[in-house]
Amino acid sequence: MTVVSRAVRSVSFAAIIGLSLGVSAPGAFAADPTEIAQSDGVNKANIDFGKTGSITLYKKKGAESGNSATGEQMDGVPGTALPGVTYQLTKLDYDLQKGDWAKFPKTAADAKGHKTETTKEATTDTEGKASFDDLDLGIYLVEETKAPNGIVAGAPFIVSVPMVNDASDAWNYDVIAYPKNTETKTEKTVKDADKNIQDLYSYTITADAPTWGQGKSLQKFVFNDQLDSRLAFDKVTEVKAGNTVLNPTDYTVDAPSAGNNNTLTVTLNSAGLGKVASGAKMSLTFNVKRKEVGNTTELKNKGTVIFTNPNTGSDVNNDTNEVVTYHGKLKVVKKDGKEANKVLQGAEFELYQCTSTSDLGNGPLTVNGTNKWSTGDDGSVTIDGLHVTDFADNKEIAASDRKKFCLKETKAPAGYALPDEPVTEIEFTRDNIKKTGELAGDDEITLVSEINNIKQDTPNLPMTGGAGVGILAAIGAAIVAAGVWFARRSSRD
Repeated sequence: MTVVSRAVRSVSFAAIIGLSLGVSAPGAFAADPTEIAQSDGVNKANIDFGKTGSITLYKKKGAESGNSATGEQMDGVPGTALPGVTYQLTKLDYDLQKGDWAKFPKTAADAKGHKTETTKEATTDTEGKASFDDLDLGIYLVEETKAPNGIVAGAPFIVSVPMVNDASDAWNYDVIAYPKNTETKTEKTVKDADKNIQDLYSYTITADAPTWGQGKSLQKFVFNDQLDSRLAFDKVTEVKAGNTVLNPTDYTVDAPSAGNNNTLTVTLNSAGLGKVASGAKMSLTFNVKRKEVGNTTELKNKGTVIFTNPNTGSDVNNDTNEVVTYHGKLKVVKKDGKEANKVLQGAEFELYQCTSTSDLGNGPLTVNGTNKWSTGDDGSVTIDGLHVTDFADNKEIAASDRKKFCLKETKAPAGYALPDEPVTEIEFTRDNIKKTGELAGDDEITLVSEINNIKQDTPNLPMTGGAGVGILAAIGAAIVAAGVWFARRSSRD
């Protein structure tokens, strides 16, 4: 058995570069060209230069693989069809008839300086298919120029038309490739249930690290989160790479400030990057607190993850979903139960998170350092910054699982009695807060509750005048007469 010439072996190798089921490791799928048998069909001289060829790409989403590609139709290729990926095909200035096949490019890097102006573009359809037909024979550079959000672009690769078929006994003019892309998902979650103004709650950003093959590495991984001006950053509590909790020395923290648009940036350094495995699940958790309600009940937040694509060396920016936290204001107005429009100063309240007026839960709440509230001169007091009762941790709370707020009056205004029912139940939902009405201060971020008190009962005194005056006068005269009698008797003794 005769071995093919070095020239034929070189182009056979180059022709397959990048066609693997996982394009990150081209060296793993090229068959050893010295094992390809000589036949009349694979001699350079037997290429029909009067023909045209084609390149068909079937784009797949999934984990990369080192399985060998053949350049022909293959069954059972793993992965999910990926539409919406745009490819650019560029012919290189190599002449298959006259060139030194041993010097033809084997990688995209080898193609530098050899691009021509002959280019074509195609975008994968619903089956993940992109076709380039009616191609002149030659060597082509295939580059991915656009991909859907969250998709890490694959590495550029080289394809020759024609290339040696899988049986190594003929030239294949219609080349088929199955390049892979990996999907990186990013997600934002929040843990804010029952957290009122100035209470710490947490955000977590999770993201998939890209996958990479042999000889490649991750050069950059950054978490970014621009915080609402109503949020105060506390601290980073945890950074993980897979199941490994990174040390604080594995990353740097640039805390939010006026100088960086209130943006938190956590950047892995070389030590941290070295602990990230290909495709690892990354996460960042940090604490914040809401300083004030402001002009809206909702406070929205999302983050961004930035990393280098090991296949291309370019940066990938993936935004997370948006999470929302809701706070509102509770205004309590104390009024005279009988005298219209009369407000009462000096009523004192405690606040509970309750299930009913008879079940107040675990002790009074402390909100922004206060656990007792008193009405002022205008008869009102506002508790600024309570978490809503129908939405927490970025999801709706079922009506059957919702808690309430309960106001307990512990001291009535001077001259007034405590109500027979001193506990008032408050349904502090988003809809109830948003409703506006005739009550003073009832706006879209404030729920107003009016509570009446009745004056303390006192003994009824008799009316003066008439018979009453006569009785009082008679009693007075009797007292005077008795005094005179005792005085005279004492003088005789």
